[in-house]
Amino acid sequence: MDTENINVLDSTATPQNLRALAKRAVLSSNDLEQALARIGHLPDASRWTRFLDWVLLVLGAGFFISGVFFFFAFNWQELHRFAKLGVVELAVLLAVGVAFWQSLDRLPGKIALTVAGLLVGALFAVYGQIYQTGADSYQLFLTWALLIAGWVLISKFAPLWFIWIVLLNLSVIFYYLQIIGTINGLLYLALFLLNGGVLLCWEVFKRLGVSWLQSRWTPRLLSLLIFAALVAPTLALIFVSEYATTRDPWLPVMAILFVVTSVLTLYLYSQKILDQFILIVCAFSVIITLIAGLLKAGNVETGTLLLAGALVIGLAALVVTWLSHLSKDWEARKI
Repeated sequence: MDTENINVLDSTATPQNLRALAKRAVLSSNDLEQALARIGHLPDASRWTRFLDWVLLVLGAGFFISGVFFFFAFNWQELHRFAKLGVVELAVLLAVGVAFWQSLDRLPGKIALTVAGLLVGALFAVYGQIYQTGADSYQLFLTWALLIAGWVLISKFAPLWFIWIVLLNLSVIFYYLQIIGTINGLLYLALFLLNGGVLLCWEVFKRLGVSWLQSRWTPRLLSLLIFAALVAPTLALIFVSEYATTRDPWLPVMAILFVVTSVLTLYLYSQKILDQFILIVCAFSVIITLIAGLLKAGNVETGTLLLAGALVIGLAALVVTWLSHLSKDWEARKI
């Protein structure tokens, strides 16, 4: 046996290392399956049962919220205004009671608190329909976010945190639409700073070992929001470049931020934190921008469209090849 295999055999028994041994024919397929089961990587009957319990719990919470909304939709005219408010308030109290009973250290308690947070929004909607307050949408979402902020902080539950971030995003968007009355680069800058700041804090505290931040789906969703806030003003700058700097001086700033953020993302998530999803989001955001620039330069002629199609295929293949090599390099580092 060569030195490379000896080093691998001396390393920690992780799924990545075991699969590396299988690729080098040190372990057979049966040995690999048994080894993965031994370290608890393959689900057994108890894990499948727990998974089904979680799925049914989430579905039950979703059906409960849907039931409240459909109840109002079907019985709105027949219900007294106090009955309408009372039903939602009772549902909120019930959800909070379940969260307290199950405790926030367990998944049922976290999901119950999330349901309560969503029902607070339903309570605002019902109140607004009954009394016709005339409040702007951004006030609804901002007040909703502020009222459940305490629950969000104590929940230590990524889905509830993401819902809260979405509420803040909606508050910013509707504020610009309803108060300022226009969509400009400053709106995209606010969204970028909001979501970028949350992602930065998430990654920092994850590196510090905060256990409930280990999930990767929230940072990935945040990356979609971040690059959407960067790509949109950059495309606007490309297609209305002759007017953009005079009408909206923030568009060039957002284009510069897009370039800087793309470089930092490609470096950090390929060298420090391997996350192929975020790298794909970044890479295809760059591809979209490059294609937009090509189409603008070529005035959308037939030859330009053919070149753009070929460029999309070539760049996509290049990204896939790069990610494949990157994944192998990271696998080798772990070994």
